[in-house]
Amino acid sequence: MLTKQDDLVGSLIHDVAHLLRLEIDRRAAPYNLTRTKWLAISQVHEQPGITQSELAGRLELGAAATGKLVDRLVDRGFVERRADAADRRINPLHLTEKATHLLQQLEAESEALRQDLLGDFSPEEREKLRSGLLKLKTRLQRQTAPDAQ
Repeated sequence: MLTKQDDLVGSLIHDVAHLLRLEIDRRAAPYNLTRTKWLAISQVHEQPGITQSELAGRLELGAAATGKLVDRLVDRGFVERRADAADRRINPLHLTEKATHLLQQLEAESEALRQDLLGDFSPEEREKLRSGLLKLKTRLQRQTAPDAQ
């Protein structure tokens, strides 16, 4: 039987990820956002014209959940779907001016979060943490890939 004590690294990563999600949701709440909505808006900002299916992949959400999320962002005036001249089935996503303004406000929130979380870490410690987590993520992705079975 695997206990939390046996899986110390996995348990710590899980606990930290859970606490981080709670903290991001807490900081997003005054903007009437969730962490997922904030992330979705950021993804559309980073890749204007992203499709809903591409956004689903980036957010690691299913098509139906992503569709509902985009519908809510459209209803709130943060995202708009634009017709694609080449493919009528695709409606690329673009941010509105309202969302661009919101992202500017959220950038200060992001920086404050980074400082609160990593302020006691030296630049070298931050890089080691990032590097170690990326290495672990890459290894797990290889091991869980369908062709790795």
